Amino acid sequence: MSPTEKCLSSTPVAILAPSKPTQILVGCHAEVYNPRDILYGRLPRFRLSDEGIRQAKATGLFLAARPVAAIYSSPLLRARQTAHILSDYHRGLRVHFAGDLLEVLSGYQGSPNTILTPGFSFFEPLKCPADETMADVWLRMARFLDRVSRRHTGETIVAVSHADPITIMRVGLLGLPLTAAQLHGAVYPARASVNQITLSPREPMSLAYFDVNDEGKTS
Repeated sequence: MSPTEKCLSSTPVAILAPSKPTQILVGCHAEVYNPRDILYGRLPRFRLSDEGIRQAKATGLFLAARPVAAIYSSPLLRARQTAHILSDYHRGLRVHFAGDLLEVLSGYQGSPNTILTPGFSFFEPLKCPADETMADVWLRMARFLDRVSRRHTGETIVAVSHADPITIMRVGLLGLPLTAAQLHGAVYPARASVNQITLSPREPMSLAYFDVNDEGKTS
């Protein structure tokens, strides 16, 4: 590790501070058209609703003045559509797809949203043996952050993902235990919101939250 590199996380994938200040703007996809009111998870063909398109455009305007150099997205339709709307505000930048930004893999997908009672967790216990754990999700999100911070040192990039992976990312970045209790107490990203991660060679990592469609409230 060089003198300019600082480990920002004690996870198996170390996120190393870049040699120049770098910003990663992690956006949550906008509202989805979901007339059956189900947990869509990784199911295909879940597009943005009309309200979701409006939300994504509002976030595009919010980020329009940022010097965005690259845009990444989960391959799922709702994230892709959100990312393409954001790209319209940045010279039509090409959207790069990244599997590490995918929604959580869970056997609960397809279930009615009525299962989301207080205290419900996708992770404790897992529904199926193949389901992702919180550690699995954090590992891939950290891997993505490390990769793009190296690739885009000194730049600002946008990455569109999903609410649960983003929440797990926040908990991991803050160095908190990956437990259901921590997730329930964390800032859960609103649709089309933005988590701003600033990495610097000399300053601690900073994390800011912008709920763009709720009068720009921050945390």
